[in-house]
Amino acid sequence: MDKVNKKEKILDSAQTLMLDKGYVATTVDEICEGAGVTKGSFFYYFKDKEEMGKEMAQRFSARGKQCCENLKDETDPIKRIYSLLDMIITSSKKTDFKGCIMGIFSQELSETHPEIRKVCETSFNSFIKTIEQDLIQAKKQYAPKSSFKPVEVAEYFLATFQGAMVLARAKKDKKVIERSLNQFREYLKVLFGK
Repeated sequence: MDKVNKKEKILDSAQTLMLDKGYVATTVDEICEGAGVTKGSFFYYFKDKEEMGKEMAQRFSARGKQCCENLKDETDPIKRIYSLLDMIITSSKKTDFKGCIMGIFSQELSETHPEIRKVCETSFNSFIKTIEQDLIQAKKQYAPKSSFKPVEVAEYFLATFQGAMVLARAKKDKKVIERSLNQFREYLKVLFGK
């Protein structure tokens, strides 16, 4: 196994475990066992669990950003947002869907791990900015006289999605995510008449 693959296996193992159990309850030993590497390999790539957590969160964020970029072929901004909703709903139905590491880290670590909290904040802000840009375009095109603020609707989208994932975990019912995002879609239809 080459160095890049070994490091990726560590990050994959950590992500799988932390999406199931959280950051604090996941040990370095468990991460190494899941990755099939020694503890020495773990510490070769990361000075500690927090550095690994930051890098994993950054990787998760980059992958999410790439998913949004893949929707840029759609020229209609509201259809782009609807496509994103559809993509999230489809993903949430997969058996291996466990949620968002940013949401888990934000809830669990915001008071104790400021560097990881900052990665989460940066990721969320980037997501909000992406959605806000689509909403600004959609507002100009479909609802120019409306008084809503695109940034607030973008924050509402993120809050709806993250809240739905928390509720889905508590209820052990991933269908909550689909219902919540479809309700958000209905809200957008009211705003844009489309």
